[in-house]
Amino acid sequence: MPPETTVPGNAVPARALKAYQSAGIKELSEEDLVHKYSPLVLKMVHRIAPITQAVVDFDDLKNVGYFALVQAARAFNPDMGVAFEVYCKHRVRGAILDELRKNSTVTRGAYAKWKKLERAIQDLEDKLSRTPTEVETADSLGISVNEYRQLLDDLRIVSFVSLDEISSQNSTGSDYTPFQLEDLHQQDPASQASTRDLQEIIKLHILKMSTQQKKVLTLYYYEGLRLKDIAILLNLTESRICQIHTEAIVSLRAFLHKEQNLANKA
Repeated sequence: MPPETTVPGNAVPARALKAYQSAGIKELSEEDLVHKYSPLVLKMVHRIAPITQAVVDFDDLKNVGYFALVQAARAFNPDMGVAFEVYCKHRVRGAILDELRKNSTVTRGAYAKWKKLERAIQDLEDKLSRTPTEVETADSLGISVNEYRQLLDDLRIVSFVSLDEISSQNSTGSDYTPFQLEDLHQQDPASQASTRDLQEIIKLHILKMSTQQKKVLTLYYYEGLRLKDIAILLNLTESRICQIHTEAIVSLRAFLHKEQNLANKA
């Protein structure tokens, strides 16, 4: 029998280490699993729910998150090379987003408003060589700042589902249906390289955004803070933070569409 492989720098055999890593999750009952990782699930729900304007009941989102947690524990394999908490966050977040998309179909009217705002921001960015202020964007749309902020509130849910492309194919009714996301853990090397390039492009564009937009996106997506916590840090209301988030996502999507169009013409 060949000698058992050991982990570099560790006297513990790889097979034994893998068994130990998986035992902490696999041997937990569902009740113990939920009890142990409920703070993680609740944090994800608290981060996402305010942006979606309670499209789905808060308790329903928690239940979706807990179910995804149990599924993640059953499917988890240490050979994936990631910690369970990291894997679990992807599964829980994906399940919550799927539930929101399923219950919050984006209407043609809302999507049309989104595209109009996206074009206005992109035109201003091209003209000004910077991210426009809300006053400049409102003026370009022919509305007041208060009306502009109300528009951002109306498009809050669209800013979430628009992270995927909205499909109008085979749409015969009044609604659009979002594409489903690919499994984040099934990327091939080419996809991973493309993702890294995309992340770098996004990072560079975020650096050109207004100070408030940069702070909100950084604190929310990179630091993992809730919108409520960001509002306290920036001395603004949670509603205002949601508006800044939506505006930043519109700007980002407009920029990415421009980059994609340039790439297609090359």
